[in-house]
Amino acid sequence: MLWNRSLVMQDQETKSLWSHILGRAMRGQLKGTELELIPAKVVTWGAWKNQHPETTVLNMRRTTDDYTKNFYKHPEDFVYGWISSGNAYSVSFQFLLDNPILNINQVNWPLLITFDPESTAVNMFSRRLDDKILQFVVISEKLMKDKETESIWDRNTGISVKGLLKGKALKHKAGIVSFKAAWNEFHPDNVVIIQQNVEIDNQ
Repeated sequence: MLWNRSLVMQDQETKSLWSHILGRAMRGQLKGTELELIPAKVVTWGAWKNQHPETTVLNMRRTTDDYTKNFYKHPEDFVYGWISSGNAYSVSFQFLLDNPILNINQVNWPLLITFDPESTAVNMFSRRLDDKILQFVVISEKLMKDKETESIWDRNTGISVKGLLKGKALKHKAGIVSFKAAWNEFHPDNVVIIQQNVEIDNQ
């Protein structure tokens, strides 16, 4: 079943129907209920296996050969989106290719988005660490540096690997990779990020 050309889910307990993009029950006993968003990754198997060599795999029936890195061969068609205080935001994969480290000055929620075109991984972190708000810059394909302490960080894990903050970890935030058309269909008034250090008032 599809709604706005997007997946509809059904829970086994109440048979309510859910939108996977909204995470909300649209029909049935649980109508209006929203699921809790948790951070997740869409990433190539090779990159995941390299980072987690002891990982195990749920062996599910393969239904398509289309979901490889080539799925993103038209990056302008994809966005990374998130919800904050009831408002929707997104940034295009095309923009992230040119800005793989993106600092966003969202009120009460300073964000960092990192993008790895090789693994296709998009990560969103809070830039607030203890009593500091950190600003990040690229130093290599896998590493970044905060301007405040010049500590070195893994762009994919959000963990500091060298410097004053070594061993510290940025808090992951939840977002979703989506077709641009689908995200705009469900969030027509979403704010599109088109520059670094953009100021967003999400009150």
